[in-house]
Amino acid sequence: MMRLLQLLLGLLGPGGYLFLSGDCQEVATLTVKYQVSEEVPSGTVIGKLSQELGREERSGRAGAAFQVLQLPQALPIQVDSKDGLLSTGRRLDREQLCRQQDPCLVSFDVLATGDLALIHVEIQVLDINDHQPRFPKGEQELEISESASLRTRIPLDRALDPDTGPNTLHSYTLSPSEHFALDVIVGPDETKHAELVVVKELDREIHSFFDLVLTAYDSGNPPKSGTSLVKVNVLDSNDNSPVFAESSLALEIQEDASPGTLLINLTATDPDQGPNGEVEYFLSKHVPPEVLDTFSIDAKTGQVILRQPLDYEKNPAYEVDVQARDLGPNPIPAHCKILIKVLDVNDNTPSIHITWASQPSLVSEALPKDSFIALIMAKDLDSGNNGLVHCWLSQELGHFRLKRTNGNTYMLLTNATLDREQWPQYTLTLLAQDQGPQPLSVKKQLSIQISDANDNAPVFEKSRYQVSTRENNLPSLHLITIKAHDADLGVNGKISYHIQDSPVSHLVAIDSDTGEVTAQRSLDYEQMAGFEFLVIAEDRGQPQLASSVSVWVSLLDANDNVPEVIHPILSDGKASLSVLVNASTGHLLVPIETPNGVGPAGTDMPPQATPSSRPFLLVTIVARDADSGANGELLYSIQSGNEAGLFVLSPHLGQLFINITNASSLTGSEWELEIVVEDQGSPSLQTRALLRVFFVTSVDHLRDSAREPGALSTSVLTVICLVVLLAISGLILALIMSICRTEKKDNRAYNCREAESTYRHQPKRPQKHIQKADIHLVPVLRGQVDEPGEAGQPPKHVGKEAMMEAGWDPCLQAPFHLTPTLYRTLRNQGNQGTLAESREVLQDTVNLLFNHPRQRNASRENLNLPEPQPAMGQPRSRPLKVAGSPTGRMPGDQGSKEAPLSPPASSATLRRQRNLHGKVAPEKESGSRQILRSLVRLSVAAFAERNPVEELTVDSPPVQTPRSREFVVDTWPSREPVCIHPCLRHHHRSPSPIRSTNI
Repeated sequence: MMRLLQLLLGLLGPGGYLFLSGDCQEVATLTVKYQVSEEVPSGTVIGKLSQELGREERSGRAGAAFQVLQLPQALPIQVDSKDGLLSTGRRLDREQLCRQQDPCLVSFDVLATGDLALIHVEIQVLDINDHQPRFPKGEQELEISESASLRTRIPLDRALDPDTGPNTLHSYTLSPSEHFALDVIVGPDETKHAELVVVKELDREIHSFFDLVLTAYDSGNPPKSGTSLVKVNVLDSNDNSPVFAESSLALEIQEDASPGTLLINLTATDPDQGPNGEVEYFLSKHVPPEVLDTFSIDAKTGQVILRQPLDYEKNPAYEVDVQARDLGPNPIPAHCKILIKVLDVNDNTPSIHITWASQPSLVSEALPKDSFIALIMAKDLDSGNNGLVHCWLSQELGHFRLKRTNGNTYMLLTNATLDREQWPQYTLTLLAQDQGPQPLSVKKQLSIQISDANDNAPVFEKSRYQVSTRENNLPSLHLITIKAHDADLGVNGKISYHIQDSPVSHLVAIDSDTGEVTAQRSLDYEQMAGFEFLVIAEDRGQPQLASSVSVWVSLLDANDNVPEVIHPILSDGKASLSVLVNASTGHLLVPIETPNGVGPAGTDMPPQATPSSRPFLLVTIVARDADSGANGELLYSIQSGNEAGLFVLSPHLGQLFINITNASSLTGSEWELEIVVEDQGSPSLQTRALLRVFFVTSVDHLRDSAREPGALSTSVLTVICLVVLLAISGLILALIMSICRTEKKDNRAYNCREAESTYRHQPKRPQKHIQKADIHLVPVLRGQVDEPGEAGQPPKHVGKEAMMEAGWDPCLQAPFHLTPTLYRTLRNQGNQGTLAESREVLQDTVNLLFNHPRQRNASRENLNLPEPQPAMGQPRSRPLKVAGSPTGRMPGDQGSKEAPLSPPASSATLRRQRNLHGKVAPEKESGSRQILRSLVRLSVAAFAERNPVEELTVDSPPVQTPRSREFVVDTWPSREPVCIHPCLRHHHRSPSPIRSTNI
């Protein structure tokens, strides 16, 4: 071991210590477990520690990478110093190492210097079936009377098997016999022994003895067995033999029982008289020697007595075979087997073994915290908690600490930076104590020498500071003075203090030179009962060294908070309580608490009826006080309003009772109680509340509740909000749909032919009453064919040229309204250039157009426009046919360039609606109405296309707006006339349907 430690010192730093750098200074611990079977050959590999650490061999490194710190001598295990290879050094015998202990564990510690890890190795030695069951003697001789009754039992010797688990003793068998059978008994400690049972009456004249073979088996693979010859001698009948009350017994005895202790008093009875009835007791000759040395039995009384001290660690159990026989001739003994279990007591003091990292125990003051100093092993021979050892250090400064690695093994580590100038030597007291009910302990002094280094960090006088102060203090109140010392000289020994930043660091301040801690502001106990902060002490050397200490400030409560009533809810210091009274029975109902005395109006749950009792709980007044202790203990009392003693208030619970059986007389009454809630502080603080108690009947309560609007419940408010939200959403959606419909209406065009065919088969057609201001006159020329233009030029539009020749302005900016001025304009307008029609001809044409007669009562009337007479000296022009006619021509056609505007050759029909009222319009109408009717007919005639026979009516749907100029009758909801004109295309709107009207 010394050689291993010397090798270990070669791997460690100056002074022979393990230096740990950075923040990972603590030695890591690792537990590895292996299994190996007993009786394996020498050199068998068990495991490899380098693989457990996750690294390969460090063959190029000088010295050892793995060193065993302690190794039990009983375990022949070899540890390779380079890669930590574990192997057997010689034969392993589990029975020698652990006896009957299962599992058999052998452990030791290995230091991995390269990885700064302490490895705890546990090797479980597995049992093999290398032992067979063995009986103490190869032959057992028994005696039994021929008069022995059936089911008589005779205990047999127990076989022993040192193996464990399935390899241990499993069962017994007996050679065949018609007189005897075998019964296997399992003891409290799982031990098994056999008993011989008489199953058939014995007759000495027939069989004077029996030779039987008892065999014991284990359950190994393959199983092993051991045998014992059992010889049973049958004796003459002695009338009766002694009989034990029980053939087998089990008892427990403490390990520390003193010699002479009575274990048990056995009794065997024999009904015979005289010497044949006297019984003597003795130990069987088959018991082992250690039983004879440890126990004795009184031959006459049967008392089993302890002869010498017991040792649980050597022998935890004993098996004693006691026999009893009478004093008559040919006595037949009776057998009783006693299993004695020794109970472990805490009778062994722990022992301490220390393995230092250096010899002598010299430690450098430059060692950082958590540096490894020594390995401490504590051992206790007791079992269970009696053998579990706990170690700790007794020291003044706390510069060292113990860290348990596993079991009873500890590492001694530095717990702070060391200062040789102040403590050149440390004397530590190591205490080891077991965990028994009456623990035993041992002390050992550790002396550690400190070597000098020029690096001293400040050291505080205490490892932790605590101070108490009362709340509501004045700012700059002195709390505590923190002191640290540095043995270095000059600037290296000058210390400055500051408080580490934290959420509470703004509450206190510390003087950087003196370490005096003061409060920065008034502290409130209700906000925090205490707080903790760290004080840092730094020297001014290079490099700068610092240390820290924790300071805990406890605040003492002051009675600075007034009690607050939280139930019932107060409104301006008042609360109301409506108590419902059953008018017929006088029973009280569950009271309803309200801050304004309205009652349960607006609530969802009605009050529940409760039979009246005496007293009856009305309400529990709940108050709170933010103070603690006596300052927060509250007492409740009724200051006034209870002169009649009707109410009772629990002073501690705040429960308000009414002391009455029948409350019919209280119906309609009102009581006003002044409640006082007072704490127990000094001086005490109190709160007063006014509680109004109303006694009402159920009918009155419901009537009052109906009158009062009450507060809207959450569910009602939610429904109202949802309805309002849905209404707003519906309005927004309707507005969006209206805008979209208007845009769609503005962008669509109507085709007269399609609309006419659509409404033709419908029983009703949309109707609209046309006003005078709804009709607009727009010139139109239709049915003209574009003439091809010259080479490289676009085709000519004949209709447009004809219109230009006719004197129409193509950029007409406004529609023509049917007014007297418009009438005069149409009458006086003449052809300027291409038309040579005289004023008289135009006048006749207009008169003929506007004054054309019609049948009043006909459902359909034709508008026949007669062909006007040509002017004097001019050829007669071809008539202008209705648009859509295959032979139709416009004034712009060749051959008729000089022709005036002519009415269409074919007539168009205007469908009229029947008179719903059955009345006939008067024969004569005013001139304006005739002119309006004629213009409408002329406009509809101009809309006809291709099929001259097709009829257009005022009932027809909207007309497709042509690209060329047309006479269009539009009806607009806005009454705004719109001219469908090439130069005014941007004014176009989708017209509304034309409905029939009386014109």
